[in-house]
Amino acid sequence: MNAAIFLLGFFTAKSVDVLDPALLFVYAFGIITLLRRTRRKGRERDQHGPKLRNNSMLEIALLLILIQLFGRKVSDMNPLAIFSVILVILLAAAALLAWHGYRTIPAEHVGIVHRFHGPSHPKFRHITPYNTRGILARTLLPGHSSWLLPGLHRVDLVPRTRVAEDKIGLVTAKEGKTRPATRALARPVACDDFQDGQAFLLNGGEQGRQVSTLNNGQSYYINAALFEIEQVDRVHVPENTIGLVSAKAGEVRPPGRLFGSHVDCENFQDGGQFLAAGGQQGRQLAILQGGAYYNINPALFDVVTVKNIRENAGELTPYHLQEISIPIGYTGVVITLDGAEPESPEQLGPRVPGHRGFQLPWVFLQNGGQRGVQQETLREGTVCSLNPYFVRVVPIPTRLLILEWNDKSQAEYWNYDAQLGRIAVTVQGHRLFVDMSQTLRIPPESAPMLVSNNGGSQMTSLGGLDWNPLPIQRFVERVLGAIVASYFNEIAAAATVRDFLEAYAETRTDLAAQVRNALREWGVEAQNTTLGEFRAEDPMLNEILKRPAHEQMRGELLDLELANAERDDAIDEVRVRTETRRKALELRARIDALGLNNVMVLDMLEKVAQAPVPQFIGGGDLAAYLETQPIARLEELLDKMRGLHGQAGPEGGAQPALPPQARGQEDTQSVPEAPTDA
Repeated sequence: MNAAIFLLGFFTAKSVDVLDPALLFVYAFGIITLLRRTRRKGRERDQHGPKLRNNSMLEIALLLILIQLFGRKVSDMNPLAIFSVILVILLAAAALLAWHGYRTIPAEHVGIVHRFHGPSHPKFRHITPYNTRGILARTLLPGHSSWLLPGLHRVDLVPRTRVAEDKIGLVTAKEGKTRPATRALARPVACDDFQDGQAFLLNGGEQGRQVSTLNNGQSYYINAALFEIEQVDRVHVPENTIGLVSAKAGEVRPPGRLFGSHVDCENFQDGGQFLAAGGQQGRQLAILQGGAYYNINPALFDVVTVKNIRENAGELTPYHLQEISIPIGYTGVVITLDGAEPESPEQLGPRVPGHRGFQLPWVFLQNGGQRGVQQETLREGTVCSLNPYFVRVVPIPTRLLILEWNDKSQAEYWNYDAQLGRIAVTVQGHRLFVDMSQTLRIPPESAPMLVSNNGGSQMTSLGGLDWNPLPIQRFVERVLGAIVASYFNEIAAAATVRDFLEAYAETRTDLAAQVRNALREWGVEAQNTTLGEFRAEDPMLNEILKRPAHEQMRGELLDLELANAERDDAIDEVRVRTETRRKALELRARIDALGLNNVMVLDMLEKVAQAPVPQFIGGGDLAAYLETQPIARLEELLDKMRGLHGQAGPEGGAQPALPPQARGQEDTQSVPEAPTDA
């Protein structure tokens, strides 16, 4: 653009034949334009190397021609004109210099200032906090106007640094003091989140990776020539899990210490505070809670989560990074993997205040907590986040347990009674078998001692939630199994088969008492002891043993049948008496209504009507046969009734006597007996 203006002015001045001073101005402008162009191309060549296509011979030739023309015109002018031209040129140059030196930085940008001339600082030769040669540490910000001498300074515009929402910014300083070899990270200095490069250098900022980081979702006006920014992911710990932290830098922890000393540093987000307060390298006691994001410098801390656990070789698994949950019906026995040495291996760790259920392990250690099984347990329903490198939690059932002595399958290997087989005793050379069950309950306060004395199979330095049935299995085998086996062997040695079997009830009672006493020593409550049926290994002995029971059952069945028969007889007697009474009452009602004679006549007529009449009569004595027919019998009966009526009539009209079935309830009334054949 400047070259085009120069050429336009040159040919215009020639065509209109302007005064020599005006043409001098055109020559001067052309010289300045060519000098600036040549200098700019030289800088570009230095930046991009020899690959940049730039032919400067034309500019040099044109510059020499303009200088020669300018010299000729000056030699032809008088001194006053020369002075005037020089003054005007100087004023124009001053105005142009003032205009080019005025700088305004656009929004969302940072101005980085380069000074090309002047003395350099002995300590800061490349990037300087002073106004010396090199790149200035201070920057030009939007909204502020600055004036810099053209030719002495150059301003490069770069976008301001924007950290994404899910990232943090790691900062590396290109200039500063050399940090000691014992420190992997530069110590923090006050420099407004690296936006004040001048303060960073003057306050002793060190070269290399910085311990402080840039927060997510923020924008920063940072000198890109002084600081290099790398954006990395924030640390995310998923819900219901934990994050384990290991420090890469800091003091070296003393021998024998499993963890670095605890430092309050905002969940490891303030690396400067961690180092300043004496944070130590290695595993940390504090953990990161789940369901949160953290701005943690990965150059200072390694964080293990369920997302990156595969990248960290070792015994740690995703299961160890889950929150610990104690189900209902269980208590959590806590085994601490760090702490003071107990006086004896069997001694339980005393209760320590202030550690919030082992979630503040540094408080536990500071207050004298001991290593090993603790008296304090985690109650049922507890959900907590614990460091698996610090504690192991063994769930012990506090609900009712039913332990069975019987044959076990392979699938029952993890049962608490897996080591209890069917009970076998030898009596008089006969091998007898019996199943048994025992119900018990382990109180929460007794669980730690049970775990301490029976141990587990955990051979690793890791803790976490350990669903290991071995402590209960060993307790059941060593205590219950031993007591039951010893008891049956003792009574079998001094008894016959018959005595052994006949003392079944006494055996169950004595065994329950011994089991109860043995469990009481462990603080365990015995609820119920049940014995099954004894069976012999010999089938013939089983048949012999069954006979008394079969006979007893048969006798009981016969007794039951006899009792039922007696009940049936009693029921029949009651029914007969009831029916007799009913008939007597009916007869009494008929006699009262019709009279005794009429009732007798009606009954006889009913009987006669029901008598059978032959349909055919063969030979024989017909007269004798007719005497047996109903009409003959009826006449005979009527004659007898007339006789009875005649005998009773003169006595004043006494009623004839009732038949026997009608006298049931007439004990107080004297009635003459009726003839036996009536």
